Amino acid sequence: MLYAILRPITRIVLQGYYQKIFIHGQENIPRNQPVLLAVNHPSAFTEPCVLATHLDRELHFLIRGDVVNPKVKWFFDQTNQLPIYRFRDGFSSMRQNEKQFSYCFDLLTQSGCIAIFAEGSTKHIKQTRPIQKGAARIAFGALQNRDIEEVWIVPVGVNFESSPRPRSRVAVQVGDPISTRSLYAMYQEDERNGIAMLTDRIYQGLHQQMIHIAENERLEVADDILAMVSNDIQYRPYPVAEYDNRDFFGRLDAIARKINETTKEKWQNIAEMNQRYKDACSASGVRDVGENANLSLPWWVLLSPLGIIGWLFLGPVYLISFSIQRRLNQKPEYMSGFRMAGFLVFVPVFMMIWMIIGAFFIGWWVLSFFILLPIISMVTVLWTDQVIRWFRKYRWRKLPAKMYNELMTMRKELMLEVRGTDAH
Repeated sequence: MLYAILRPITRIVLQGYYQKIFIHGQENIPRNQPVLLAVNHPSAFTEPCVLATHLDRELHFLIRGDVVNPKVKWFFDQTNQLPIYRFRDGFSSMRQNEKQFSYCFDLLTQSGCIAIFAEGSTKHIKQTRPIQKGAARIAFGALQNRDIEEVWIVPVGVNFESSPRPRSRVAVQVGDPISTRSLYAMYQEDERNGIAMLTDRIYQGLHQQMIHIAENERLEVADDILAMVSNDIQYRPYPVAEYDNRDFFGRLDAIARKINETTKEKWQNIAEMNQRYKDACSASGVRDVGENANLSLPWWVLLSPLGIIGWLFLGPVYLISFSIQRRLNQKPEYMSGFRMAGFLVFVPVFMMIWMIIGAFFIGWWVLSFFILLPIISMVTVLWTDQVIRWFRKYRWRKLPAKMYNELMTMRKELMLEVRGTDAH
């Protein structure tokens, strides 16, 4: 019940927080069949919300047992979250896993869809990390302990441009389903070998759906380069959620592969070029805006009255949510989750405050706020995107011609060096 209520509300919050959410390959998730989604885990709370609100199937999530406070266990139950305990949680807690696994088998028997974060821990990184054996054990366990013909394991890569950063972009890539039944005979003959083989297939499937930087030493510079590639991509600002569009992921994935193939000597040169470009931009007071810094007509001026009204509503929510997040947790894995939790709490609170104030002036017409405030809020977010982008480009166009051309040349040469022979 609570899952169904929170789903559309959370979807609105996510589409206000992120600029674009690309979903590709949803048709690979079998309908009305038992499914395990094997998902990467770069953010503690955010990718479960993205998947629950933007995939068609109702999802159940396996989560760390130590985060479940018995006083609010009802909330986890009502939002389809199933705690799983680890050795560090103590033997008494681990004894509850048998019950939870049995519940998972029952869900799969009923053709349910369970999401498991296959890496086993959270790390905000553009990298496929080693896959734990839990997904394989649950899939084989369901075949062994229930009358089920098949359990499909579907790898899902959630690729954040930057999970904590508001108005960044997300690409959800759904891979081809993996048959558990095809390896069940191997599992029956040699349990350890069967689990290892299925786990490896899950890793390979998930790896193909993720932007992967192989060497940790390259991650920081790779983030800068991928952000520049992202700035070059043109897309519609609305709708926020766009299905069956692989272009964003495909272009970033191609660059990530180039980065991985680059020799150590060439990479050192790329890192130095990147630093020079960043330093030059900082000294000039500009940020990267893509390969095209030409100004468009400022049509957003027409929406300024609505944008300003919207910020009177959103401003306090934004400030309070970010302030609470900074006090509670500043790890990148948790930042967006705390902020969006703040939005989910304080948007209704401030909506009620504005309705009480409005009731004194317009009476029953204040009920229109239920429709108007969400619309005005979304218009405000889109208006703010355009204002910020326009003024960033304006700063570029105000640079002296020589400095502008030098920066653009540095950027072009950097991207040519990264792309190599495939430059375009």
